[in-house]
Amino acid sequence: MTRKLGSSELAGDALQETFLRVERMSNAPAVQSPKDYLFRIALNVATDRRRVEQRHLSLDAVDALLDIPDDTPDAAAVMEGRQDIEALDRALAELPARARQVFMAAVVKKQPDHEIAAQLGVSVRTVEIDLRNALKHCAQRLDRTLIRRTGGPRPR
Repeated sequence: MTRKLGSSELAGDALQETFLRVERMSNAPAVQSPKDYLFRIALNVATDRRRVEQRHLSLDAVDALLDIPDDTPDAAAVMEGRQDIEALDRALAELPARARQVFMAAVVKKQPDHEIAAQLGVSVRTVEIDLRNALKHCAQRLDRTLIRRTGGPRPR
Protein backbone atom coordinates (compact mmCIF):
# COMPACT_ATOMS: atom_id res chain seq x y z
CA MET A 1 0.00 0.00 0.00
CA THR A 2 2.86 2.38 0.86
CA ARG A 3 4.48 1.66 -2.49
CA LYS A 4 1.24 2.28 -4.37
CA LEU A 5 0.46 5.56 -2.55
CA GLY A 6 4.02 6.83 -2.15
CA SER A 7 3.55 7.67 1.53
CA SER A 8 3.54 5.43 4.56
CA GLU A 9 1.50 8.00 6.47
CA LEU A 10 -1.19 8.12 3.78
CA ALA A 11 -1.17 4.32 3.52
CA GLY A 12 -1.58 3.91 7.27
CA ASP A 13 -4.41 6.43 7.44
CA ALA A 14 -6.14 4.83 4.46
CA LEU A 15 -5.89 1.33 5.95
CA GLN A 16 -7.20 2.50 9.30
CA GLU A 17 -10.16 4.22 7.63
CA THR A 18 -10.72 1.08 5.52
CA PHE A 19 -10.97 -1.14 8.58
CA LEU A 20 -13.36 1.32 10.23
CA ARG A 21 -15.59 1.29 7.15
CA VAL A 22 -15.58 -2.50 6.95
CA GLU A 23 -16.38 -2.74 10.65
CA ARG A 24 -19.41 -0.45 10.18
CA MET A 25 -20.80 -2.55 7.31
CA SER A 26 -23.94 -4.31 8.48
CA ASN A 27 -24.71 -6.14 5.24
CA ALA A 28 -21.25 -7.05 4.01
CA PRO A 29 -21.35 -8.54 0.51
CA ALA A 30 -19.86 -11.92 -0.24
CA VAL A 31 -16.39 -11.25 -1.59
CA GLN A 32 -14.30 -13.68 -3.64
CA SER A 33 -10.98 -12.00 -2.85
CA PRO A 34 -11.07 -10.19 0.51
CA LYS A 35 -7.48 -8.98 0.15
CA ASP A 36 -8.19 -7.31 -3.22
CA TYR A 37 -11.47 -5.93 -1.88
CA LEU A 38 -9.76 -4.30 1.11
CA PHE A 39 -6.97 -2.98 -1.11
CA ARG A 40 -9.51 -1.35 -3.47
CA ILE A 41 -11.35 0.26 -0.54
CA ALA A 42 -8.05 1.57 0.85
CA LEU A 43 -7.11 3.07 -2.54
CA ASN A 44 -10.52 4.75 -2.78
CA VAL A 45 -10.14 6.16 0.73
CA ALA A 46 -6.67 7.50 -0.13
CA THR A 47 -8.01 9.08 -3.34
CA ASP A 48 -10.84 10.73 -1.41
CA ARG A 49 -8.39 12.11 1.17
CA ARG A 50 -6.15 13.55 -1.54
CA ARG A 51 -9.11 15.29 -3.15
CA VAL A 52 -10.15 16.81 0.16
CA GLU A 53 -6.60 17.97 0.88
CA GLN A 54 -6.37 19.60 -2.55
CA ARG A 55 -9.46 21.67 -1.74
CA HIS A 56 -7.94 23.04 1.45
CA LEU A 57 -5.88 26.21 1.32
CA SER A 58 -2.28 26.16 2.42
CA LEU A 59 -1.23 28.32 5.36
CA ASP A 60 0.53 30.68 2.94
CA ALA A 61 -2.67 31.06 0.92
CA VAL A 62 -4.69 31.78 4.06
CA ASP A 63 -2.12 34.36 5.17
CA ALA A 64 -2.26 36.00 1.75
CA LEU A 65 -6.06 36.20 1.93
CA LEU A 66 -5.93 37.73 5.39
CA ASP A 67 -3.55 40.43 4.16
CA ILE A 68 -6.00 41.72 1.53
CA PRO A 69 -6.69 45.36 2.28
CA ASP A 70 -10.28 46.30 3.07
CA ASP A 71 -11.53 48.57 0.27
CA THR A 72 -14.81 49.40 1.93
CA PRO A 73 -15.08 53.10 2.65
CA ASP A 74 -14.95 54.28 6.22
CA ALA A 75 -17.79 56.25 7.81
CA ALA A 76 -16.26 59.61 6.87
CA ALA A 77 -15.96 58.63 3.20
CA VAL A 78 -19.55 57.37 3.16
CA MET A 79 -20.77 60.63 4.71
CA GLU A 80 -18.75 62.68 2.22
CA GLY A 81 -20.18 60.66 -0.66
CA ARG A 82 -23.72 61.21 0.57
CA GLN A 83 -23.09 64.93 0.89
CA ASP A 84 -21.74 65.01 -2.69
CA ILE A 85 -24.87 63.24 -3.94
CA GLU A 86 -27.10 65.69 -2.09
CA ALA A 87 -25.12 68.63 -3.53
CA LEU A 88 -25.46 67.17 -7.03
CA ASP A 89 -29.21 66.72 -6.51
CA ARG A 90 -29.49 70.38 -5.48
CA ALA A 91 -27.40 71.49 -8.47
CA LEU A 92 -29.54 69.45 -10.85
CA ALA A 93 -32.72 70.92 -9.33
CA GLU A 94 -31.43 74.40 -10.22
CA LEU A 95 -31.13 73.51 -13.92
CA PRO A 96 -33.84 74.13 -16.49
CA ALA A 97 -35.96 71.03 -17.12
CA ARG A 98 -34.49 70.23 -20.56
CA ALA A 99 -30.89 70.60 -19.36
CA ARG A 100 -31.67 68.27 -16.45
CA GLN A 101 -33.22 65.73 -18.85
CA VAL A 102 -30.18 65.93 -21.12
CA PHE A 103 -27.82 65.47 -18.17
CA MET A 104 -29.70 62.42 -16.86
CA ALA A 105 -29.95 60.82 -20.30
CA ALA A 106 -26.32 61.46 -21.24
CA VAL A 107 -24.56 60.92 -17.91
CA VAL A 108 -26.75 58.47 -16.04
CA LYS A 109 -28.34 56.47 -18.86
CA LYS A 110 -25.32 56.82 -21.21
CA GLN A 111 -27.55 57.56 -24.19
CA PRO A 112 -25.95 58.94 -27.36
CA ASP A 113 -26.65 62.57 -28.25
CA HIS A 114 -28.74 61.76 -31.33
CA GLU A 115 -31.15 59.61 -29.27
CA ILE A 116 -31.53 62.35 -26.67
CA ALA A 117 -32.15 64.90 -29.42
CA ALA A 118 -34.81 62.70 -31.00
CA GLN A 119 -36.55 62.12 -27.65
CA LEU A 120 -36.62 65.82 -26.81
CA GLY A 121 -37.35 67.05 -30.33
CA VAL A 122 -34.25 69.26 -30.50
CA SER A 123 -31.05 69.27 -32.53
CA VAL A 124 -27.93 67.35 -31.56
CA ARG A 125 -26.15 70.70 -31.19
CA THR A 126 -28.76 71.81 -28.63
CA VAL A 127 -28.18 68.59 -26.67
CA GLU A 128 -24.41 69.22 -26.72
CA ILE A 129 -24.87 72.80 -25.47
CA ASP A 130 -27.36 71.79 -22.76
CA LEU A 131 -25.04 69.02 -21.58
CA ARG A 132 -22.00 71.30 -21.51
CA ASN A 133 -23.92 73.95 -19.56
CA ALA A 134 -25.31 71.37 -17.13
CA LEU A 135 -21.83 69.93 -16.50
CA LYS A 136 -20.38 73.41 -15.94
CA HIS A 137 -23.17 74.29 -13.53
CA CYS A 138 -22.82 71.07 -11.52
CA ALA A 139 -19.03 71.39 -11.40
CA GLN A 140 -19.33 74.94 -10.02
CA ARG A 141 -21.92 73.94 -7.41
CA LEU A 142 -19.80 70.98 -6.28
CA ASP A 143 -16.64 73.10 -6.33
CA ARG A 144 -15.02 70.77 -8.85
CA THR A 145 -12.90 71.41 -11.90
CA LEU A 146 -14.56 70.40 -15.13
CA ILE A 147 -12.12 68.40 -17.24
CA ARG A 148 -12.53 68.41 -20.97
CA ARG A 149 -11.65 65.04 -22.42
CA THR A 150 -9.51 64.87 -25.53
CA GLY A 151 -10.30 62.55 -28.36
CA GLY A 152 -13.27 64.29 -29.89
CA PRO A 153 -16.91 64.71 -28.99
CA ARG A 154 -19.11 62.17 -27.27
CA PRO A 155 -20.49 59.40 -29.47
CA ARG A 156 -23.50 60.57 -31.42
